[in-house]
Amino acid sequence: MELHELINGYIAVENAVASLYRIFMDLFPKEKPFWQDLYRDELEHSFWLSNASFVESIDLLPSMDLLPSMKLTESTFEFANRTISHTKSNPVTLEEALKTALKLEESMVEMFTNELRANLLASDYQSLSEKLITAEKAHINKIEDMMISKGFLQIS
Repeated sequence: MELHELINGYIAVENAVASLYRIFMDLFPKEKPFWQDLYRDELEHSFWLSNASFVESIDLLPSMDLLPSMKLTESTFEFANRTISHTKSNPVTLEEALKTALKLEESMVEMFTNELRANLLASDYQSLSEKLITAEKAHINKIEDMMISKGFLQIS
């Protein structure tokens, strides 16, 4: 499998998640700034991934086996697209939207930033990897904070 195919898969996931957040912006106008922040961040992640220097930094890794697999990428992409289709044809509560967003962000952290960060830290491209992991963790924190404020999540 070509490295560029993997990167394009990661970009597709970021764009699908951004599309879902765009839909949530319209569905939940009271929380529009929250969804809009997540939407913009996902587009920024897509930009980072399409940046030529990012691809060059991955080329420096000793093996593509260290990167998240295409299978993980495809399953996350399929989940995002199924959720988009479901959301367009079925009513979704704010709680369901937040739980879905959290699941996507947690899977992206697992699929993407944890492995990618560990791999890229071995190279000279720490700033990009730090941006990615910080952004993904910030998304999880934003979503959890919103769930707590709406009474959908309890602090233990």
